[in-house]
Amino acid sequence: MVFAGVIAGLMAAATFREGAFYPADAALVLTVSLAVMAAFLWARPDRRSVAVVATMSALALWWLIRAWAQGRPGAFLPLGASMIGFSGAFLATRRLDEKYRVLATQLVVAVGAVSAAAGLLATTDRWYPLAMPAQNLWRLSTTLTYSNAAGALLAVALLVGLGLEQRDHTTRLMVCLCAAGLVATQSRGAVLGAIVGVVVVPMAQLRRSAVTVALGVLAGLAVVATSSGPSAQPLATVAVVVAVVIAVARPRRSSAVASSPRTSTRRSSIDGRRRAVLLAVLAVATVGVAVGAGLALRVPIERRVALGSSEDRGHEWSAAFDQWRSSPVVGVGPDQTLYFQAADGNFAHFSHNEYLQVLADGGLIGAALLVLTGVCVVRAVRRDDVATSCAAAALVAFAVVGALDFDWHLASLGLVGGWVAGLATRSDVAGQVPVDRPGARSATNGSVWLISPDE
Repeated sequence: MVFAGVIAGLMAAATFREGAFYPADAALVLTVSLAVMAAFLWARPDRRSVAVVATMSALALWWLIRAWAQGRPGAFLPLGASMIGFSGAFLATRRLDEKYRVLATQLVVAVGAVSAAAGLLATTDRWYPLAMPAQNLWRLSTTLTYSNAAGALLAVALLVGLGLEQRDHTTRLMVCLCAAGLVATQSRGAVLGAIVGVVVVPMAQLRRSAVTVALGVLAGLAVVATSSGPSAQPLATVAVVVAVVIAVARPRRSSAVASSPRTSTRRSSIDGRRRAVLLAVLAVATVGVAVGAGLALRVPIERRVALGSSEDRGHEWSAAFDQWRSSPVVGVGPDQTLYFQAADGNFAHFSHNEYLQVLADGGLIGAALLVLTGVCVVRAVRRDDVATSCAAAALVAFAVVGALDFDWHLASLGLVGGWVAGLATRSDVAGQVPVDRPGARSATNGSVWLISPDE
């Protein structure tokens, strides 16, 4: 638990230090994570943990070797630190007892929620750099100071947050803020990651959280609709506050009370009519919201769809592939400058695709080690309940965003990825019994939050 607390503090600090992207902060993440890994490995962890750490460490070592071979040892950072941070965070959360897993989940969701709250206010009030202008649109960027990385953090925090008890007011607050912040980043890759990851979330849990997430999405759309222009948008701030208040304050469902068959029949008839009226009202409201959103979001959507960045990514990917072909086995070395011809420039520092980045810079050896690491992580994942299922969904989102940007270069996100990977698994030696029955209770506060994924 002590080491989990150390990694937790490191993860929070790195998030609020621009993602630990710059050398000094990345080096701190590297040093602390190595110390935590050494302590855990000394305690003889289970074989699946060893497999994940061994393969990721081998990839990091190869990354370091290629950096030294190119005469640029500093190029090992920041991605190398992110790799080691992933391993340290994975070990820290994998062996946690059940009650501490709840706290670990709440922590990462809280980091996302605080970041989202600050970013939403900054976006509506035009505060740089917590929000940043791009293509004449103000996009939420948080303390990470990069909208796509902020989107990756919030996609992961949102999905893992769905594994918490959705009747808890604090959980509703955090989930709603994460959903709103995710939309306000206007990051297409992060939204895609969340959509792909949500497939892993149990359907029953999606129903429990549907209203909270929907309110967060609507709040985020209000921010997006007013993201054009330099002026502050206080009405968008009000919309976010109203959505969050409704999400938090809406009443809980009352439990069923035994009654006579005649009373039950009459109540069912009344409930049926109310449900029909409610569905009709919702249908009309949905059409109205869709039309209004289409009109309000027309400018942001046009600018995001018609971005030159999509074409630039194509040039970057092509240039990275050419780099790989020049040295297919060992790669060209970490983070070599990419050269191409495009309307917005002729070079880039990153390929905006971490898989392609590893292939180009580490060659087939680096790519093989990355694939092997992924296989070991997948083999360790256990969807025993809602908590592990939602953590697995967050891990899927983390993997997806890596294919569309260089988010893994932020060491803080490496820590977040390893943190949720550990929450998506259960240690073979921790003496834990999977909770797979409806209504199982958390050891921390008695709230029902671990439910069979098939419920």
